[in-house]
Amino acid sequence: MSHALPHDFDRRAAVYEEHAPVQREAAAWLAEWLPQKIESPALEVGAGTGLFTRHLVGPTDQLWATDLAPRMVRIGQDTLPQAQWSVADALHPPTGHAYRSIFSCSLLQWLPDPAAALRAWHRAAAPGARFLGGWFVRGTLAEFFHVCPEAAPFAWRDPAEWRGILQEAGWATQRSEGRTYSKQHPEATAMLRAVHNAGAVIPRRLGPGRLRQALRQYDRENRGENGVTAYFKFLRLEAIRS
Repeated sequence: MSHALPHDFDRRAAVYEEHAPVQREAAAWLAEWLPQKIESPALEVGAGTGLFTRHLVGPTDQLWATDLAPRMVRIGQDTLPQAQWSVADALHPPTGHAYRSIFSCSLLQWLPDPAAALRAWHRAAAPGARFLGGWFVRGTLAEFFHVCPEAAPFAWRDPAEWRGILQEAGWATQRSEGRTYSKQHPEATAMLRAVHNAGAVIPRRLGPGRLRQALRQYDRENRGENGVTAYFKFLRLEAIRS
């Protein structure tokens, strides 16, 4: 994860998994594409507290798990000591290994320059290495960003754009698939609080008055008998180092 973007993952590390049900479900869905035996050495970038890591430690005996948030890394070390944990930026994975497998879950959309990260992973990978990743794409929280576009913490991209970025970085997509997750909340404020508790924050350029206005509009346009429903669009993708 990058300090250049609005997030609070390190400070929220202790409660992250409690407030990240969508990320947990997406990690399990991504894990469906894991082979029975993962080629080693393997690298996971943006491991967080280990939501996806727990799917990796069984099939491989050489896994390096990295994240930029030190508190998340400490939690990962305590809960999944089978992996080699370290604090590392996505652009600078641990050196000294020609990785046969590279993984990343719920990270790429946060990076200010995902192409640079994918190129860095390409350089760290062995010829023919496999990349398996999943991340959130355009359409996530679309109803909220429709009424408040300036709240978007980064530039959303659709799956075709992402496949193009991977190709330019030297990765040949083998297969990709999208899925939409939904979570219901009593009203817009509760929805936004849940997103914030999982580490995402509203950009500072958005004042409290404008935010309250947007939340009221969101409720007017989207609230039903059972509250509001937040939608999250997730892309899983497998590629080979070309």
